[in-house]
Amino acid sequence: MTDTLIAKCRGMAFVLLASCCWPPLVVADPVTITVGTTQSPSDLSTRIEQQLAAAYARLGFSTRFIALPSERRLRLLTNNELDADLFRICQLEQQENLVTVPAKLGELMLQAYSQSVETLTQWQQNSELIIVHIRGLKMAELTLFAGSRVEVSDLQQAFGMLLQKRADILLEDQRSAIAYLHQAGLTDAGLVATDLLPFAICHVLSTQLGHLAAPLAELLQRAQD
Repeated sequence: MTDTLIAKCRGMAFVLLASCCWPPLVVADPVTITVGTTQSPSDLSTRIEQQLAAAYARLGFSTRFIALPSERRLRLLTNNELDADLFRICQLEQQENLVTVPAKLGELMLQAYSQSVETLTQWQQNSELIIVHIRGLKMAELTLFAGSRVEVSDLQQAFGMLLQKRADILLEDQRSAIAYLHQAGLTDAGLVATDLLPFAICHVLSTQLGHLAAPLAELLQRAQD
């Protein structure tokens, strides 16, 4: 028997012995973090989803993003029925039942949309106007005006009311509005907009995952630098 054949036989014997004495190595699947995300995706929300997926992966978690209405996301999050929310207004979500990750992910510009420049002139002082926005949009909820407030479920309903002249003003963040108008083929609808206020946004966790806030903040801050 040649030396090469002897070496092969010894190698096979070792493999057989190892398979008898040690159980196969089992690698557990990573725990999945369920993140509520916007129903009005934009370039910013897509980028944040990618950054969060990478950050959670560094911590040993996989991620699953579920598009839900803003108000429902917040309700599920406060009840610990959702692990995290893609982003909320940093300065508005300091609540006992939520944990804000202290890393600015970007900035949203709240805008007022209308079908005419005249309607936008001093619109916040005009009590005869009807103002529509998505239910749960905190930026809009905190905006004060003299007119009547109407809340709807999504941008399709909101822009539908505006274009059908059942509302005079629509409040929405600029990125989501532009993305929706492009998707719906309404970029030539003749709408005009004016900037209102910028809002910084942060990732938000349920209290059950509060211990991840610090390591996530470090990883997300590095992604912004």
